[in-house]
Amino acid sequence: MEDSSILALFHARDEQAIREAERKYGSGCFQIALDILHNREDAEETVNEMWMKVWQALADTVPDNLFAFLSASTRNLALDRLDRQHTRKRGSGVQPVPLEDVEHSAEARETVDSALDSRLLTEAIERFLDSLNAGQRTIFVERYTNGLTPSEIADEFGISGSRVRITLLRVRRKLEAYLTKEGFL
Repeated sequence: MEDSSILALFHARDEQAIREAERKYGSGCFQIALDILHNREDAEETVNEMWMKVWQALADTVPDNLFAFLSASTRNLALDRLDRQHTRKRGSGVQPVPLEDVEHSAEARETVDSALDSRLLTEAIERFLDSLNAGQRTIFVERYTNGLTPSEIADEFGISGSRVRITLLRVRRKLEAYLTKEGFL
């Protein structure tokens, strides 16, 4: 659905607008929040809060670029949440980024200008994950999304730590080859 049609639904106060905007831009907004917060649950909550605020804001606003508007809203809410977390924690710092092992494969930038690239990259990674067998996908997601260490993954699934590390190495190599083929590297 075209952005103009989605905006018309927002102005008509039709809840279908949120469903269409989420279908088209939800994964990109989620990735922006996740890149800032490094926590899947916080990112999901931030995106849900963004949809509520956007529903209210788009009743009288007509943005030039819907995705830029959604991206900026998501980014601002994620940064606000991060500030609140740091205030609550009294400056204990940002959570470590578990993607450090694969950052050479694909860097996601946190600017509105690169939000579309981030969305396309997210969709490519989702397609890549769909191509893996269930075991590989589970190990990869547990490590790089949920932040578990290889030994924690091994304990959780009753497999050896070396099997986890070898699987992660092979999947990272496949991901790098896939992203190169898709033109991201």
